[in-house]
Amino acid sequence: MRSSLLRKVRQTIERYALFRPGDRVLVAVSGGVDSMVLLEVLHLLQREYGLSLWVAHYDHRLRKSSLEEALWVRQEARRRGLPFIYGVGLVREYARREKISLEMAGRELRYRFFESLRRRLDLQKVALAHHADDLAEEVLLKFIRGAGRRGLAGIPVKREEVVVRPLLLVTRAEIEAFARQRGLRWVEDESNQDPRFWRNRVRHLLLPFLERHFHPRVRENLKRTALILAEEEELIGDLARRAYDRALLETGELSVPVLRELPEALRRRIYWIALKEAGVPLLRIRQGHLQALEQLFRGRARGPVPLPGGFMALRAPGRIRILSGPQPAISPFVLKVQGPGRYPLPGGWYLRVESSPTCPEGLRLKKDFPFIVRSRRPGDRVLIPGLGHKKIKKLLREKGLTVWERDLWPLVEKDGKIIAIPEYYVHPDWRPSPQEEALCLKLERGYKI
Repeated sequence: MRSSLLRKVRQTIERYALFRPGDRVLVAVSGGVDSMVLLEVLHLLQREYGLSLWVAHYDHRLRKSSLEEALWVRQEARRRGLPFIYGVGLVREYARREKISLEMAGRELRYRFFESLRRRLDLQKVALAHHADDLAEEVLLKFIRGAGRRGLAGIPVKREEVVVRPLLLVTRAEIEAFARQRGLRWVEDESNQDPRFWRNRVRHLLLPFLERHFHPRVRENLKRTALILAEEEELIGDLARRAYDRALLETGELSVPVLRELPEALRRRIYWIALKEAGVPLLRIRQGHLQALEQLFRGRARGPVPLPGGFMALRAPGRIRILSGPQPAISPFVLKVQGPGRYPLPGGWYLRVESSPTCPEGLRLKKDFPFIVRSRRPGDRVLIPGLGHKKIKKLLREKGLTVWERDLWPLVEKDGKIIAIPEYYVHPDWRPSPQEEALCLKLERGYKI
């Protein structure tokens, strides 16, 4: 069959190497005209490129007709002899819980569903139906919201050799013409007309206004600009990945000395990679988050820096750490240890106290019950042989602990004297001999320091 759209899609596939022979591809199909054309095109090209196709539909449960639409997509997949996978999520409830927009909640849950299927079914690609008009709208949206070069590059044709968009260089008009030519059916999503969504206002108000009053080919110009920026982004992304690998410590943290050698623009890219590796939802990351991380790096912010999805960034001596889950404020604590056991501490940590002749992973201490385990207090000091007394605050800071960790770290006190700090210190008078049966103190926490 001769078709200008098919020719353009072939050119996009070959120019950007979207597929390799034998690729197993998940085709995301909502039932709208864009995704139905994507399904039809990939089905027509399936044998030519040696592809295996799976059809996936994600039900957002935002409309009464959503289940009927899912069943209709299932029927279209079966008519082509393709396996169908259905996913569903309570988008409205998720948006309310995470305090984000419905549009963003739907994207997060939808992409999470596609990625889980890709991993579970050992698929190489996830094909999405974004097209040139989507690209123009995305560039304008990002410009309005104040994005940098990465954002203005718009929607990539290919992301990390996984997500591919074969229709990205064809227009909505070409897609609709192809659908009519092939006699395709599709469902209309009434939410695409809802002016409450930013994207719909850009699509139905802003872009037509710009075409009418400024330039009739504004969509084409935005697409061309985005593709140029995207190619440059690929180069900058490679540089940032190499710089990230240099800055990454064995503990999974970023080295401040290495970051200090780099220009700020490259540091921002490194922060982005670090956020992604930590599992932070990138769809919610804004320029303000990257600026806050830069202030943390420069020492102008004490931290923690709150991040989307309940993550946070902390500054430790020479390092920046990204943690999942907000860390609670620590109140002073005191507990009395009468014998061996597992004692709970604030922040979900535990101190394990055992009688043992050896202690390969903990700290050995003379057996002398009872003793007190408590949090740090102003002025606390310990005796360092040959050096005199040293402030515990300074000792813990030198060990690389953040302010939050220093407030949480337990101290062992006996008769009003600090005799041990798990993992770091034992008073000379409480160090057992190698043959002596002693106590083994192990601090159990939710992440590795």
